[in-house]
Amino acid sequence: MMKRSTVQLSHRFSLKAVIGSFFAFGLVASVMLPEAVQAQTPEEIEKYTTIAKQIERQRMQDYAEVKKLMGGNVPPNICQQGNLTQPVQNVCDRFEATSREIITRNGMTVAKFNEIFRFCQQSPKPKECPK
Repeated sequence: MMKRSTVQLSHRFSLKAVIGSFFAFGLVASVMLPEAVQAQTPEEIEKYTTIAKQIERQRMQDYAEVKKLMGGNVPPNICQQGNLTQPVQNVCDRFEATSREIITRNGMTVAKFNEIFRFCQQSPKPKECPK
């Protein structure tokens, strides 16, 4: 069963399962991925790295805004929590939309971004992935 991909904010880089770790402040998406994580081309890894850096810059800005809105205390996975104030929910929604836009503007699909994310999360980390 396919799920809608979503983006969330987190304390570290990481669009909701691959974009879900970005707002614990991190980025991760719930998509159906093949059981085996396949190797990625150097060009795909380079594009992924560029996109991830742009999303991380946005995440840091949005995290700072949420921190201010919440008086300095931001719980892990804030965007996955219920009963958010409207201003905080607006930041979470904007982060998701902006992250998707960054990915597609750079010529990649959310599904491909998530596939590469999973590839780079293997242990040991593939040498071609960003540190």
